[in-house]
Amino acid sequence: MTEPQQQRRFAPPQTRTLPSIPPAESGYGALVLERLARQVCRTAGVDWSCIFVRDRQDPRAVIAAAGQGMPWEVLGARFGVDEGMIGEVLSGGGPLAVEDYSELVRPLVWEEARGHSAVAVPITWNRQVGAVLTAADAAPQRTFGPDDLMLLAELAELAAAALEQSEDRLQMNELMQAHVVALAAAMDMRDRRTARHSEDVVRLALCVGELMHLEPASLLELEFAARLHDVGKIRVPDAVLHKPGPLNHTEYDIIRCHSAWGAETLASIPGLQAVAAVVRFHHERWDGTGYPDGLRGARIPLASRIICVCDAYAAMTADRPYRPAMSPEDALNEVRQGSGTQFDPMIVSAVAEVVEGA
Repeated sequence: MTEPQQQRRFAPPQTRTLPSIPPAESGYGALVLERLARQVCRTAGVDWSCIFVRDRQDPRAVIAAAGQGMPWEVLGARFGVDEGMIGEVLSGGGPLAVEDYSELVRPLVWEEARGHSAVAVPITWNRQVGAVLTAADAAPQRTFGPDDLMLLAELAELAAAALEQSEDRLQMNELMQAHVVALAAAMDMRDRRTARHSEDVVRLALCVGELMHLEPASLLELEFAARLHDVGKIRVPDAVLHKPGPLNHTEYDIIRCHSAWGAETLASIPGLQAVAAVVRFHHERWDGTGYPDGLRGARIPLASRIICVCDAYAAMTADRPYRPAMSPEDALNEVRQGSGTQFDPMIVSAVAEVVEGA
């Protein structure tokens, strides 16, 4: 079976990349900022609040990262730092109090906000102003005094802590991504067939993970583990790895070491310890007769169980020097026969749904 034919077995998800915009827009930081925006409205007694974050890739741009009481089209919008007074706060000119909210957030203004008093305070972390907290009120008589500014400054400190932690996580993710890319390249240089097989497993595993509604962080972990599940084969001797026929008992024992070897490699890389565990257990069996540790049932990590089924299906539907590829139908029948013994029945059902729905 040719490579294009293999890719038509299931619909691959869109290419997944790490966030390149402010950490506030993903994961922990976004959730905290959304809660903070709600808390600003409750605590300060205002109708609108919005947190604007500087774009990591373009410091001349600002993003409306989270808000409360704001029109939906405003949130997530970008605008230049020179288009309103937000830029003044970002450059160290804040806090600011104005009589017209539109002066702060121009051009992201809706009619109801025009002419109403507003305030903006800087959010500082890592010794830089990276975001701005704004608040406004619909009451025409409302003004913001020193006590209001002090309260909002305290809330801005909470936002700073959330953004700093989220940025640290983002940097760690970028470092992990670099390690994954490097290891995948090493696999490709060592054995092109293994690298192609890993790509097949990644595509199918992500489809299954999305079908099972895994959270983004779990999907990223699944992707890394699927891409590197065979990284331990780098340590397998060429005579075994490239043998054109079936392996004997001794050679098979060597191959069986690859999951533990791969886990050892990944566990030494900061941030990939969880991925290492998934890789270690991807040849465990649902009935407990797998390797290297004989885990059974739900004791096997979910991501390992997903990769186990996807690995088997992808291997059966690819050509090998000693046998032709199975058809998708025959491979799926083989997988179903292993349901409840080799494979988690829930994962088998999900794989079947993905493959038959392609």
